[in-house]
Amino acid sequence: MKHVLSVHEFSFNKIKKGTRRVGVHLLDKQMQKVKLHDVIEMHNVSDGDVLECEVVGIAIFDNMEDLVDAIGPHALGYDNKEEVMVRVNRLFSKEMQDTFNAVGFYLRPIVSWARVMSRSEYER
Repeated sequence: MKHVLSVHEFSFNKIKKGTRRVGVHLLDKQMQKVKLHDVIEMHNVSDGDVLECEVVGIAIFDNMEDLVDAIGPHALGYDNKEEVMVRVNRLFSKEMQDTFNAVGFYLRPIVSWARVMSRSEYER
């Protein structure tokens, strides 16, 4: 199944560059639908760039702090826990964090290796 998400440029670029291997979300109704081997199609809200990733692992925690402690800031694209928590608290209100569990989706970008070639390129 494919899930389409709008993602802030900062996070989008970390996933695209491979410095973030885990997407962090709250386990709301939309995120509860995501299953192992599903595809998450991320749309960069700044420029519309699209990146597809396969969900290769799912980890559910009681709260964001537990998630960060278990997964570690480097897998999330940060140097330390404080940086992660600042970003998380900007994205998700305290009320939302108190309402929903935290979920980390381990992601593997899907790269399209196919390329369309003209006949002259192919015959070279």
